[in-house]
Amino acid sequence: MIKSPPKKPPCSINQPLRGMMEVPVPACLYPVIISDDKSAFQLDGQSLDRLGRFHMRTALTIGNKRGAALFQNVIMRLACSTLTAIHDRYLSASPNLRQTNTEVFHLSRAAALFNRKLSAPLQPPDRDALWTTAVLLGAITFASIEASTPEEAWPLRQPEPSDLEWLRISDSKVAIWNITNPLGPDSIFHTLADQYETDYLVSAASRSGIEGIPSVFMQLYGLENSSTAETNPYYAAVHALTPLMRIECDQSNFLRFLSIIGQMQPEFKRLLEQKDSRALLLLAYWYAKVCHAVWWVERRAILECQATCLYLERHHAGETAIQELLSFPKMRCGLAT
Repeated sequence: MIKSPPKKPPCSINQPLRGMMEVPVPACLYPVIISDDKSAFQLDGQSLDRLGRFHMRTALTIGNKRGAALFQNVIMRLACSTLTAIHDRYLSASPNLRQTNTEVFHLSRAAALFNRKLSAPLQPPDRDALWTTAVLLGAITFASIEASTPEEAWPLRQPEPSDLEWLRISDSKVAIWNITNPLGPDSIFHTLADQYETDYLVSAASRSGIEGIPSVFMQLYGLENSSTAETNPYYAAVHALTPLMRIECDQSNFLRFLSIIGQMQPEFKRLLEQKDSRALLLLAYWYAKVCHAVWWVERRAILECQATCLYLERHHAGETAIQELLSFPKMRCGLAT
């Protein structure tokens, strides 16, 4: 009688993901389980392949190249798999607009684990993983749009609970940033402190009056030398966007453009939710600048830029200044040549 070889125990990836992915593991021989102290999931062959693609491909599209390398040293597990599944769908010859069962499955479990970690006392080894997961969940939310035409996209479509969800996620990321301190001396993100200071702090601190603001924006948004973020809800967004209008957005400087979201005042975000025409115009300009930078912003940025321009044309046709300023975002998002 030929004896069957002894079964190998499941392999845990509670070890660096990069080490696992450098040597492919046949899933049929080595079942792989991801787990923490409370939950465990077994990965099939497709999931393992997807994590490999995250390591080799998708990770390099989050942030710039310097920051992206850090993602390859952190076990993101289910969130990584979700984003890579979306990336697969984006790159397919006939991309499906709707989330796949794989995406829904992995995202729901990633969110559950994430929330569970946040509800318990935060341990120092979890800080970088939680912040990176927050970044990935933000990218997943922005990349997840099922509209195929501007008419199906916000703000043209009928109101839905998910409207501007990506913007609300950014508020949550601020809270995660504060409790995880990614720029602390013990964080793997500490090396990005100088870049953060350049891209965000210097920009925020340099705001004053109306210096550098185009006259047409000063008139439209009621800006004057005495204006501040406390007295004018458009002030911070206009100041953050203006210096970037002369720069072409690409992956090397995308974080500078992304930082604008964090500089939007609560009142400005409320104006966006209310579809205020002047707030929508600024958002259209931001979409127009970032829409060709990285894959996970492209679809939403183009469709919602188109939808915003059409909304302003249809519902604010009498606002001459806004109609004249629409030419730039319309050209960038493909509505005009």
